[in-house]
Amino acid sequence: MVSRSRSYNMLLTIGVFLALEAISIVMIVSNGLLQRYLVMGGIRSVQVYLWQQSEGLRDYFKLRTHNQALQQENAQLRARLAQIEYLQEDAAVTAETEGLYKWIPASIIKNTPNKQHNYLILNRGSNDGVETEMGVVTHNAIVGVVGAVSEHYCYVISFLNPTQRVSAMVSDNSDIGLLSWNGTSPREATLSHVPLSSAAAVGDTVRTSGFSTIYPPDIPVGIVSSVDAVSGMYKDLTVEMFHDVRNLKYVYIVQRHHHQEIEELSKPPAK
Repeated sequence: MVSRSRSYNMLLTIGVFLALEAISIVMIVSNGLLQRYLVMGGIRSVQVYLWQQSEGLRDYFKLRTHNQALQQENAQLRARLAQIEYLQEDAAVTAETEGLYKWIPASIIKNTPNKQHNYLILNRGSNDGVETEMGVVTHNAIVGVVGAVSEHYCYVISFLNPTQRVSAMVSDNSDIGLLSWNGTSPREATLSHVPLSSAAAVGDTVRTSGFSTIYPPDIPVGIVSSVDAVSGMYKDLTVEMFHDVRNLKYVYIVQRHHHQEIEELSKPPAK
C-alpha cells in the first residue's frame, strides 16, 4: 500500500512538473517577444530539418525513375546524332530517315560475370524491336551481342565470353585489331593482330572501329596498358577496360539499318 502511494505521488509530481513547464513556455512566448522568437525559431529549425530529410528520402526512391527517363532521353539524342551522320553520309536520303543506327534503352535483369561463358538477360524483346545479332553497348563499354529473343526479354552473349571478337582500333594511329576478353580479369582484354609496325603505346585509347554491322564506331572502351610483340608480323596490346561489365545496370541495344543487306553482300559469291 505504501509502495503504491509512493508511485502515485511520483507520477503526480512528474505530471505537475510537466504542466508547470508547459505553462512557463506558454507564458514566455506570450509575454516576451525575444523569447517568442527564440522558441519559434527552434521549432522552425526542427521543421526544416524534418522537411529536408523527407525530401531526401523521397528523392532517393525517385532515382530509378529519373535514371530510366535519362536513359530514354540519351537514346533519343543518340538517334538524332545517328540521323545527322546518315544525312552527311548520303545527302539523297530524306529527313525522315532514322539514321545509321537504331537505339533501344534496356535494363539488365540478370548478369553472370564470373563464369567462362557469361551472359546477360535484358528487359527488352521482339515486342520492342529487338532481333538477334544486335549489339549491346554503353557510352564507354562493349557489353555483348543478342543471341536469342522472346517477346519481352532477350539473351545476350556477354563480351566476357571466349567466343566474342570485336573489331577495334587504336585512336592515335588507327591501327586495327581484334579485341577479345583475356579470360581472367573482367577489366582486361587483348587487342590482337595489330601490325608489328604499329606505333601504339601505353596510354593510347582503344575504340570500336565500326568495321562490322554489330557495334557502332568510335565507342571508347579502354586504354592500352602494355604492348607485346608475339610474332614477326603482329603485336598484342593489353587493354584496360573503362567499365566493369559486372557493375552495369542500364545499356543500349543497337542495330545498324540495312545490316542484313550488308551481311549478304559480305558473303563470298556462289560458284
